[in-house]
Amino acid sequence: MATKRLEYFALYSEKCLTCKHLVEIGKVDNRDCHYSKGNTECPASEVRLVIVGEALSYAQQVIEARDKRHAKKEARLMKYVGAQSQAFKSQFYDFLDRGGKSK
Repeated sequence: MATKRLEYFALYSEKCLTCKHLVEIGKVDNRDCHYSKGNTECPASEVRLVIVGEALSYAQQVIEARDKRHAKKEARLMKYVGAQSQAFKSQFYDFLDRGGKSK
């Protein structure tokens, strides 16, 4: 059996872990070290970290509601999804397209 190669994700600073530009649930707006200010090491210029567990769960619930023909439940779930962030919705629809499964 082949072993997985561990990859490391490099961050410019410890502050990146709480930055709204990099982490969807970040609490701090670190504009001083942002790539728009010339920081070529800012990871937010290329990626955004998104928590996907809830999006996966909602995709699975929507599929289940559709299978059981529960239109009201599906509508309630989709209303919640519609109120979430663009990143959440993107992940939700990716999961939905894959039949409620992660990669």
